[in-house]
Amino acid sequence: MHITSRHGRTAAWIAFPLAVVASGALIATASYAAFSDTTDNAGNAWRTGAVSLTDDDEGAALFDTDTLVPGEGGSNCITVTAETTNPTTVKLYTDEQSDVDALAQHLDMKVERGALGTAGDCSTFTAESTVHDGTLAGLMALDSFGRGVDDWQPTVGTASATYRFTYDLDTETPNTAQESEAGTTFVWEAQTD
Repeated sequence: MHITSRHGRTAAWIAFPLAVVASGALIATASYAAFSDTTDNAGNAWRTGAVSLTDDDEGAALFDTDTLVPGEGGSNCITVTAETTNPTTVKLYTDEQSDVDALAQHLDMKVERGALGTAGDCSTFTAESTVHDGTLAGLMALDSFGRGVDDWQPTVGTASATYRFTYDLDTETPNTAQESEAGTTFVWEAQTD
């Protein structure tokens, strides 16, 4: 095929811009290769915290009282231990309530948070705050964390608090309360703040 001078000039005009673009790409690639660096940040990880509550009741109820009469009462203590990696709030509430013949409204109940001087000996209890001072019926109405009492905020790590429950059957309890029964489960729940 024969190329005329006109075709040659057109080809030169097309070839020149292509050559400029190609040389620019080579220079840019060479420049990038000459000025390159990286940095990294390795070992990123995410872990959740934890909270654990235990108590020293060893599976036994705090109270199992028969033949209670007006004016009679008693007390008992339980120590709750929190192990937490985050700031936490612990509240007390009740669950599994039963109250035959409304006995709980005649049973005065005081709950205090504090510490024991001697482990397992409720007579050495020192109160720091009153958590509830009313009736067992009033305490039984608090049936969730949101309605719970106390705002114990244990330190991060391991911390313990002792709760003393003191009850007495009101001296004005009517005869209709004979052979009545009230019961509940005391629940401590911890939630991270």
